[in-house]
Amino acid sequence: MSSEAIPPQLRGIVSTYIDSTTTAAATTQDAALVLDDDAHLITAHLSGEWDDEDREHKGKAHQTIMTMLDTAAPEDLAAVRDELSAAAEHLVTHSRLQ
Repeated sequence: MSSEAIPPQLRGIVSTYIDSTTTAAATTQDAALVLDDDAHLITAHLSGEWDDEDREHKGKAHQTIMTMLDTAAPEDLAAVRDELSAAAEHLVTHSRLQ
């Protein structure tokens, strides 16, 4: 599910993060929720518009996401956000088919 928009140095990290999140979650929907929350966190970071849910998730976000927020360029973060959103959507669709 790796996006061509994600720079090569982040592509493997994002792919591994999605796989690890999916494996660690109790259900497919739980994994989708985490990935969706991560995507929203990135959006808040990029826009500077934070709500209570974004602030709450930031406190529990995985170190991988926090490191990307601190180090990745805005256009790279936007690509990561899009990939996380797509993965969450894929998981939700997949869980409905089962």
